[in-house]
Amino acid sequence: MGVIGPSGAGKTTFFWHLNGLLKPDSGIVEVLDRPLAEHKNINEVRRHVALTFQQVNDQLFCSSVREEIAFGPRNLGWPVQEIREAVERWLAYFDLNEVSHRPPHHLSGGQKRSVALAAAMAMEPQLLILDEPANDLDHRNRRRLITYLKDLRIAFMVASHDLYLISEVTQRCVLMNKGRIVADRPTHELVRDEYTLQQYGMEVMRR
Repeated sequence: MGVIGPSGAGKTTFFWHLNGLLKPDSGIVEVLDRPLAEHKNINEVRRHVALTFQQVNDQLFCSSVREEIAFGPRNLGWPVQEIREAVERWLAYFDLNEVSHRPPHHLSGGQKRSVALAAAMAMEPQLLILDEPANDLDHRNRRRLITYLKDLRIAFMVASHDLYLISEVTQRCVLMNKGRIVADRPTHELVRDEYTLQQYGMEVMRR
């Protein structure tokens, strides 16, 4: 599912609630049939809901790409062999074998984004949440990202101002404004709805 809207619409805030990074002042947040009011539920949801940040440098902190991908499974207490297999699988999927021993902060923007996605997927989440995943990517790396996302066999939500990316990787799309959903439609309809998008200061997708 795509999540679109003008800057300040509440997309990132919404995503952070789904992972328990933020708590609501009122109402109830329920993710994967678990209300997040209880600490034990937050920990359980975080095992199954993987979040990648808009600013990828905020997410990478290990000494090597390999260690970055292993971090989540290791903290979940997986057996050593399962951790090793997960690391190898996602290094291969995201074409990261050649840089597996390099520090993530020495990589290009596109490689960093791939490392963040690999680290998220290594935890075998039920839901992947992507906040502006094409942020600062050049055309080649943006296209590579789209290919990766289209081939993933997992439910994911992606927020982006890039309506072309949204149209390629999602079937359903919601439009947010001031913290509320103002439209919920099939992606191919919503991204071409000039009247609705212009109401909220957004440009329509022309093709």
